[in-house]
Amino acid sequence: MSADHLQFLKNKFILDLKEAEEEHSGENEIPLLSRFQQIRDALKAKDITASTPIRLKNCLYNAISALEECVVLSEKREPRKKKDGPMHGYTLAEHWILCKTRKLLVQVKRKLTAPADAIIPDREGFQEIGIVGIGGSGKTALAQLVFTQSDERYFQDYRIWICLFPKLSGDVDFKEMIKDMLKQCGAAAVVDDGVEVEVEELLENLGTALKGKRYLMVLDGIWDINIHWYFKLKEKLKSLPGDGDGHVIITSRLPHKARMMVGPHNLYHIQPPLNSMEDMSPLHYPMDFLGRYKLKLKDEVIEQCDGLPLAMHTLAPVIEDQILGDR
Repeated sequence: MSADHLQFLKNKFILDLKEAEEEHSGENEIPLLSRFQQIRDALKAKDITASTPIRLKNCLYNAISALEECVVLSEKREPRKKKDGPMHGYTLAEHWILCKTRKLLVQVKRKLTAPADAIIPDREGFQEIGIVGIGGSGKTALAQLVFTQSDERYFQDYRIWICLFPKLSGDVDFKEMIKDMLKQCGAAAVVDDGVEVEVEELLENLGTALKGKRYLMVLDGIWDINIHWYFKLKEKLKSLPGDGDGHVIITSRLPHKARMMVGPHNLYHIQPPLNSMEDMSPLHYPMDFLGRYKLKLKDEVIEQCDGLPLAMHTLAPVIEDQILGDR
């Protein structure tokens, strides 16, 4: 049902923009037309499936609303337009609205395109990427976005997710990890036949399963542990023959570990913590409860959460109950 809803909104925006282009052309074209066209192109390149996050609807609602507003502004401007006027037919208030709308459209396009474009290299063969940042900065969320939203042509065969957070100390059980990978790429029979096999044989089985395939593998939560296992895994994946494309994404709080694993040129650094309530609002965390207290408390909220999205999400109920006195 959510996929149908998103598809309806996608089609509505594309059709509304086409109608606006036909009715307002030449000197009377709607303001910010190129921004709307960029969003349209991004939507046309994006397939809506059952795995597409429902939060995309907020982007589509914002784009549709902004388009309607710009059409209205264009119609108001036309009768009072002056060819050489410094305001180009808009009032000062309307220029302010256009400025706000331009920022909104930039955010919409970034949410539609940035994660996969920034993370996935447009190259063939084995590729590895490291996402690094402090705890709560959104490393796992970004990896999940790429994992679930990336175009099928990138990883049409297998998507493998390995969570390493339980292994914050000590060595990773490499053998169990490979077994998990085999299960996620349809080779469960290899590990469920009751016969104990060594790591080398499991690696060979994994290589057989991934040979000639297009896959994405996420290793989420690399900590300060022995990482020699990763180089064994990478050696096997890089040696696979055939026309397959393999991508490995790791996430870690430790830049030096990630750099050792994927190299200095394959790191994606999560941006610094958010520093304003305006920056946090587009993330759609539970902010409604602040109501009229929003401006009064914004500095305290930002300070307590240190600008981290995850902290904002986690502390929202505490702020509601303790600061606003619901208990």
